[in-house]
Amino acid sequence: MKLRNWQKKAISAALKKFEVPFSHFLCLATPGAGKTLMASALADILLKENRVDLVLCFSPSTVVANDFKAELESITGKGFSGSLGASGSSLTYQSMRHLDDTFWYLLNSYRVFVIFDEIHHCAGHKIENSNAWGAEIIKHIQGKARYTLALTGTPWRSDTIPIALANYVGDNNQINVDYRYDLKQAIKDGVCRLPHLTLLDNDLISVIEDDKKRNFKYIGEFLDYSSLSYADLIGHHEILRQILKRGITCLNEQRVNNSDAGGLIVAASISHAKHIQSLLSELGEHSEVVTYQENEPDRLIQHFKHSTKKWIISISMISEGTNIPRLRVCCYLSLVTTELYFRQVLGRVLRAQHDKREIGYLITPAHPRLLEFAGRVADDVPHSIVLHSSDESKNKVYLNSDKIEDYHSNSESVKTSRSVNLEVAREHPSEPLLNWYSSTIDSFGRFHEKILML
Repeated sequence: MKLRNWQKKAISAALKKFEVPFSHFLCLATPGAGKTLMASALADILLKENRVDLVLCFSPSTVVANDFKAELESITGKGFSGSLGASGSSLTYQSMRHLDDTFWYLLNSYRVFVIFDEIHHCAGHKIENSNAWGAEIIKHIQGKARYTLALTGTPWRSDTIPIALANYVGDNNQINVDYRYDLKQAIKDGVCRLPHLTLLDNDLISVIEDDKKRNFKYIGEFLDYSSLSYADLIGHHEILRQILKRGITCLNEQRVNNSDAGGLIVAASISHAKHIQSLLSELGEHSEVVTYQENEPDRLIQHFKHSTKKWIISISMISEGTNIPRLRVCCYLSLVTTELYFRQVLGRVLRAQHDKREIGYLITPAHPRLLEFAGRVADDVPHSIVLHSSDESKNKVYLNSDKIEDYHSNSESVKTSRSVNLEVAREHPSEPLLNWYSSTIDSFGRFHEKILML
């Protein structure tokens, strides 16, 4: 087992803090840096030095929990099935609420090392302000485990509730991190790929409502002043085509030298994912759709991980912690526009695989918040930044989309608010568009890219 320098330093810092029993250690390491290996190596040392009897690990999904179990078993040479004779278990946060007193009694009877992967999912300093998983930690683990290790690549929550077990210091309540390994250092060390962010915009978007037409020069203006939503935009046939075509071109370029390079598409809902799959098929690309409705989705993800298939489409099952190093291109088409989720998804294409010169590509619409987050990623990587528009297509795209679907992240129902016919023509429509309905989106403008090459 060969550890990276940052992993060795983090383990050394944790062992020093663990000289005091019942200590907690928070490690912030950029997504894709190798937190699972670091935590497993630390667990191996604690077991071999007879400082703990058992190791428990909690993760946000079964995919990540299974990866953690495999890593722990590989590094320690011990079983982590949770059965009799095992040295511990790797579970999901969701399972916490179904564990009985017999399980939690282990922390009273044995010296237990508990690992929390992506700890930002667990919130609260006390029961009153905690979420479900944070409450379980407070009731059953805090102050009872011999040592605890929290891992995260994004040390904040969108709802601003404190992260469970974390300490906050100073007037601004900054989170106290015991070891930090940021994206800048990871790129310098060749641990993570250099991010290449492409944000697609359009310089003339028209909305027709009640026979009145309004033009917008960019997506931000459309979202601020039209009655339509971002869901309408990412469900728009031509906008999807433009983003997918760029993703296909990018992935094909990557596969020239890396034949197993894969692409991830993050969709807004199951119906949205199926729409994207159909569009990819029209463009000559095969893809896999993985959602909670599929049979054995974890098995499908693992099969994709070890295959050479090109595209996998998911909603939220392949985000934080999911380890598929061959992913190099991501089309981000989610309705979730939080920085935490954006960075976690970006991390899926930043895990270095072969050498220090690799690049991870993310392509997404130029939503104002995503532009802001991309700018902050650029701040984390102080290389030269180039912003430019692409004039690769001199032909304008004329689009009359009359079927606008609302894709809701919390509901799989598709609500068709209008009835429309889709017509796309280059330069000029081949025939007059006779049917105009209550609300349509037209993309008359030239699609252009805002590219951050970091």
